Amino acid sequence: MFFKICFHSLLLVFVSLLGMGCGISLRVYRPFPNETAFEFVKKMDHIEIKVKEENRMKMGIYDGYFSSPEGLPNEYGPLSYLIRKELSMRGNRYPLLLDRGGKILVDEFQLVSLDKCSKNLSFVRLKVRIQIGSSTEEVFSYYDEIDSRVTNCYLTGSILTVIPLLWYVPYNGFRGNREDQLNQLGRNSLSEFFAKLEVLSGYNGSSPVDESPQPESAPIKQKQTPTKQEPVDPKLKEILESL
Repeated sequence: MFFKICFHSLLLVFVSLLGMGCGISLRVYRPFPNETAFEFVKKMDHIEIKVKEENRMKMGIYDGYFSSPEGLPNEYGPLSYLIRKELSMRGNRYPLLLDRGGKILVDEFQLVSLDKCSKNLSFVRLKVRIQIGSSTEEVFSYYDEIDSRVTNCYLTGSILTVIPLLWYVPYNGFRGNREDQLNQLGRNSLSEFFAKLEVLSGYNGSSPVDESPQPESAPIKQKQTPTKQEPVDPKLKEILESL
């Protein structure tokens, strides 16, 4: 009787968690050391930035196997906003683009976590056409994936039976949960894209912003060797005073 009550309780908790949604939060942005303060996105009419079929409320997709696919909004904004924000914050890294203008046309961006019960496939696919001024159009393509056993089926089995839990929890910590996987893939894709855009924009790898100014060292004062003061002869003192 007690076992039956516990089983139904666990099952009820699991169904409730599924009903509340996947619980995944997208936090995709460009990781950057020594991040500078950000105030607003600058107006750049000479730079065309478009993301094909962009949906502000669906930057990523999560398919949880037991539930219908769900669109995931990015807490840092859609891709087009992230690109404008990058150009506003670190314009010194894109000199030719900001000077001559150009186009950044994102033809495809997919950030997906696909649960197939026995395995989970998280992947990102990014394809962008870049043109700076009147130069030749360049194409940037990026794809990466994480194939793991972090699935709802394994999670269910671990909850209902204790023994698999001893395997699932360490494995989940090693591979990262689906939220970690999606965020990592999204950030990596942005890092690679902006690195490519920097090269095409003529960035040479050094700028006043990146180089932290070294504090000016105070002039070194040479030590003066103290001179030993000889005692004054009383007679010589009288002669000097009389002059």
